[in-house]
Amino acid sequence: MTRVIFLGTAAALPTADRDNTHLAVMGDGSGGLLIDCGASAYRALLRADLGPDAIDDLFITHAHIDHIGGLPALIENLRLAGRRRALGVYAIPEVIAIAQRILGVFDYELTLDTWPFEVALHAVDEGQPLTLAGAEAEVYRMDHAVPSAGLRINFPTGALAYTCDTQPTPAIEPLGKQARLFIAECTFLSDHESHARQSKHMTAREAGQQAALCGVDTLALVHLGVAEGWSPADARAEAAQTFPGPIVVPQDGDALEM
Repeated sequence: MTRVIFLGTAAALPTADRDNTHLAVMGDGSGGLLIDCGASAYRALLRADLGPDAIDDLFITHAHIDHIGGLPALIENLRLAGRRRALGVYAIPEVIAIAQRILGVFDYELTLDTWPFEVALHAVDEGQPLTLAGAEAEVYRMDHAVPSAGLRINFPTGALAYTCDTQPTPAIEPLGKQARLFIAECTFLSDHESHARQSKHMTAREAGQQAALCGVDTLALVHLGVAEGWSPADARAEAAQTFPGPIVVPQDGDALEM
């Protein structure tokens, strides 16, 4: 059984009860995967009862601060907690280049050439074979303000698809096709659709439309722009206008099995 843990569910501006969006995917009998790395990723892992060796790999969807900014702290926290196993960091080439620059800023402390565990950065792109969380994975480039990549993981029990930050794009259809769980960003409601286009994000209504187009089983909404004053119930109601299936709007720490 695969477990998806919503470590954080907020958009770029967190709230008192929602951290920036990042996920843990724990495969059945295989190493875990962390998707994205905001400011307090290690603390979120601990709150989910995931210790320093629970995660084998990290996939970074894009290089906005709320998705990559916690990388140096995560590596240092894992060292302090006693990790000795290698950590694989995967992303599209543009993001790997920025990750290298970020780690370089901290090279006075992150002396990775003498680190107690290997930190290996891997550039991946569309069409390349990839294994994450013990299953075949696929990368799809999305349409955001910076280069970004959605991720599909094909488990025996069904596919998990995550759009990452993006506006509607034709690439979402193969990413999410017939997925058992489709996790979509939802930064705005439809009354701010013009803002969504400017920043290349999706509204809740558009997330529902994409889920329906892909024929998914369940839609989960993350990257919630609730700091703007709307509620998760608002997002669920709007997405339900265009997607007839089950809709989940998780709180931080919630988990789904698939």
